[in-house]
Amino acid sequence: MADYDAIVIGAGHNGLAAASVLARNGLSVLCVEKNHWVGGMAATRTLFEGYKHNVGAWALLIFRDAMIKRLGLENYGLELIRPRTSYCVFGDPEDTLFIGYTDQEELALHLMEKHGEDAVEGLALLGDWLERFRTLIEKELFQPPSSIESLIAKEPDAETREIYMKMFYGSAMDLLRHFFPDPKKHNCILGSLTASAIDGTHTGPFSSGNAFSLGYHLAFGDEYDFRTPKGGIGALSEALLRSMEDHGGKLLFKTKVKDCLIKNGTIEGVVLDGGETVTAKVVLSSLDAKTTFLGMAGEENLPSDVVHKVKEIKYKNGYIQLQMTLKELPEFTGYLAFANDDNIRWLMAYIRSPEHLSECWKQYIKGEIPDDPVSYCTVTSLLDPSLSPEGSYTCTIFSHYFPYNIPKGKHREYSNVMADRVIGQINKYAPNFKRSIEHKAVLTHRYFENVFSITAGDFCHGLIHPEYMWDKRPVAGWAGYKTPIDSLYMCGSACHPGPGVTCIPGYNSANEVLKNI
Repeated sequence: MADYDAIVIGAGHNGLAAASVLARNGLSVLCVEKNHWVGGMAATRTLFEGYKHNVGAWALLIFRDAMIKRLGLENYGLELIRPRTSYCVFGDPEDTLFIGYTDQEELALHLMEKHGEDAVEGLALLGDWLERFRTLIEKELFQPPSSIESLIAKEPDAETREIYMKMFYGSAMDLLRHFFPDPKKHNCILGSLTASAIDGTHTGPFSSGNAFSLGYHLAFGDEYDFRTPKGGIGALSEALLRSMEDHGGKLLFKTKVKDCLIKNGTIEGVVLDGGETVTAKVVLSSLDAKTTFLGMAGEENLPSDVVHKVKEIKYKNGYIQLQMTLKELPEFTGYLAFANDDNIRWLMAYIRSPEHLSECWKQYIKGEIPDDPVSYCTVTSLLDPSLSPEGSYTCTIFSHYFPYNIPKGKHREYSNVMADRVIGQINKYAPNFKRSIEHKAVLTHRYFENVFSITAGDFCHGLIHPEYMWDKRPVAGWAGYKTPIDSLYMCGSACHPGPGVTCIPGYNSANEVLKNI
């Protein structure tokens, strides 16, 4: 007799979503986590005494409120904070900055007053396209995915098919130029949009295929705003844990899975790092495909074509995240001084234009540190004072295009240079910023690979490229959460519909298990 009905590997939001669904449906569930905290790459951690930092993901960019009800989280203390502004994107003083007001009327007023009628019209027309894309996504979220090609072919009118072709296979800038044709205007708006398009990809803003990532970011969730749970991003996983335990599930911290226990093509449990064997009727992995299939299951237990497909998944997503404590708030000067009021400065993003991003991309693919890196600087405790002591602040800077292929022995040197550059970008506009830093931790994709056992530290578990999405996620032929090994399921961001703090892959996988157990 098996020790448990189900073992879930990894206590990130997807792993815990799967575990809580299974426990709520009466299964005996064990979740194992190699670290001593929950959340995976969307965790809230005490890096410096008295402060809480969001490590990895830091906002619910594409989260759907309906998932709170689907996961039964209403009574487990989850409280979401929605800011007045999601970001303030700025660049050169002559460029009109772009403020992402979360209220649509306030956003429209900002666009009309500061950017002009053509910007209002451009974003409205883009919104119409995205709404069609959202309609397509809605059909596919909670079921094993169709192929992209079949979805396009099913559309009855040529215009919609053309839109979908451009959304799936075109470049973000080719798409956006339909709505913003003047190359000398709206730099910050286009910089903001293309930064979303390249997030989670191995592309520049003019590269083919990243219009899909733009649509994914802007049309997947209820709204593209930067909400966060009170108490930090990890509060979502903590609520899921409470739900799972309330229904009899169990979590073991500091428990690493070494191997899968497989006999005659069927998984029967896992072997822990210390040699202990735990058995179960089914096992669900929230880790990426390479770690799951080649690391834990073993090539010898898989069809050769699956092995080759997994080996060809690209995990190329270099980035840097700085976690800091501040003894005072950044005081922006000059044309950005207004951001000191009304907490607009809680998230300031230096993204001058798509061309700016492109220059960073060109250096990145040559293995160079961008001379002028983009910087997202967020003072999270302005939104949520519970994250820091009174009078001090938590601050995070994220930047794309930190080289993923660093020469051996050069990682510390490169990361420190990149950190100095992104801090310097903010310090140009808030001259007290650098001296206000009391503590600093520099985290790169390599840190996330080592700490969370994710291949190359890729927070997407495989890039947001059309060739890795929908029926090809994690690999073609196995996009329905089942795997070639009987009773082994995938339940993380490597699965359909993909990355982001959504809980949907975990939820879908658990429901697939319930159909078959």
